Amino acid sequence: MKNTTISAVMAAAILLTGCGKQSPGGSGTPTPASGGAASSATPVSQPALTAWQQGDKAAAVTNFLAADWSAHPLFAADSPLSLSEKQFVALSDADRQVKSATMMPQLDSIKQLAAAVIQTGTDAAAKGDTAQARKCFTALKQCGTALSGPDSLAMVQLVGKALTKKADAELAKIGP
Repeated sequence: MKNTTISAVMAAAILLTGCGKQSPGGSGTPTPASGGAASSATPVSQPALTAWQQGDKAAAVTNFLAADWSAHPLFAADSPLSLSEKQFVALSDADRQVKSATMMPQLDSIKQLAAAVIQTGTDAAAKGDTAQARKCFTALKQCGTALSGPDSLAMVQLVGKALTKKADAELAKIGP
């Protein structure tokens, strides 16, 4: 329970620092993995996050929109974001501290990329391109749904729920 509480508090802190923040560059290399198991499949988030970390915003957004967020793995097996809450709690205190330290920059990269997708969708809507805006916000919602799955860390779930909520709000603005 103590670790779940700590994870939830850390997630709240992440969300409060601003999902809309954008800063170039990256940190960590989040890559998808289902339940921490090794997989030969390219993690769903990897192409978008790699482009983001290399400073190629346009390619990152394009890759984000093209991603199949229902596929797995979402993150690489070596990423702390690939762990479930149960797996995270089972780690030693030292391992949890190490994973937590690398987890935060990875989550920040996801939030920054999501903010770029939101901006792209908002810009498209402002230009009357509702199809592109809908594509952006639908991809954001699919990402949020994938991140908020029960096999994700509590912090990842909270970020996913925030993305889903934002996507729903933006989709409502552009209508059916």
